[in-house]
Amino acid sequence: MKNIENYYMQQALTLANRGRLSVSPNPMVGCIIVKNGAIISEGWHEAVGEAHAEIYALKKAGDKAKGATAYVTLEPCCHHGRTPPCTDALIRAGIQKVVVATLDTNPLVAGKGIQKLKDAGIEVKVGILQKQAQEQNKIFFHYQKTQKPFVYAKWAMSLDGKIAVNGNDSKKISSKEAFVDTHQLRNICDAILIGKQTLIDDNPGLDVRIQLSKKKHPVRFIISNNLSEIDKSWRVLDQNHAKTIFVCSKISAQVANELDNICIEYWLLPTFKGQVCLDSLLNKMGQTGITSLLVEGGKKTLENFINQKLINEFATYLSPIIISGCNPKEKLIFQDVSFLGEDLLINSYFKETNNV
Repeated sequence: MKNIENYYMQQALTLANRGRLSVSPNPMVGCIIVKNGAIISEGWHEAVGEAHAEIYALKKAGDKAKGATAYVTLEPCCHHGRTPPCTDALIRAGIQKVVVATLDTNPLVAGKGIQKLKDAGIEVKVGILQKQAQEQNKIFFHYQKTQKPFVYAKWAMSLDGKIAVNGNDSKKISSKEAFVDTHQLRNICDAILIGKQTLIDDNPGLDVRIQLSKKKHPVRFIISNNLSEIDKSWRVLDQNHAKTIFVCSKISAQVANELDNICIEYWLLPTFKGQVCLDSLLNKMGQTGITSLLVEGGKKTLENFINQKLINEFATYLSPIIISGCNPKEKLIFQDVSFLGEDLLINSYFKETNNV
């Protein structure tokens, strides 16, 4: 029985993932309705403000939903928000049993949806593929708990721990595959952040530059203690694809006026140990509905987030090159990678070395 439940719940989790780029700040949710050992309908939450997964699935099932079992990746809501309660729809449809992967930590739900179904005589089972469901919606659960965005930190580095080849240029370190993966990470985040020095050195667009069926450009944040000047050649000043926000503790009247004239927002925040207070920044981001943030650097910005223990997950790309004392274009080959306790052992050799 458990294997069957796992199978159906896995299908529901796969469906839920289809809403990854369009439901924030809502959670991803998938629903499958099963009757007589067969899937009769399915649905997922497609976008903010649109019907929830259960509603789509019930509508497709019609009268066949009576006496069926619903597999839902997240506890059905029981409150009126942008849409009516899903619990009421499940009860009206005559669903006999509801299998739930994990509870909803939203205080408006938080077990109340389960209880409402039980009070209506519906059998409820909770905890099928719970870890997978919680991992899928880790951004949502973190935001519900803290009202701050889930923070990713990303960097690429050489085998000897350098994050730049020449000066601050890190573009030459990682592979094309790592580039694609980075842009996929950008695509799932609500916002991206770099320091002003990285903006000056690299002039990045901070957009998503790979072909995807669904593309979501993150809001771009530039952090600087003292914003005293701007360069009109900066690509982030073009807001055709994505919004840009400057974050600082001081800003000159001239720069403030220039940003106002081109409709670019800036946030003035307090300082902490001489730097823009990052906790205040995350609080304000949360207040505006930003649930996830990708910190791309540079070195000083990453260090500030790390030192204040504000990173929730690290994405580190380790490239097979050694920068110090040799030509970085002469790459190595990773022979094998293995775990030794908490350590990671990487055996490698130069490409031109005869390893016989």
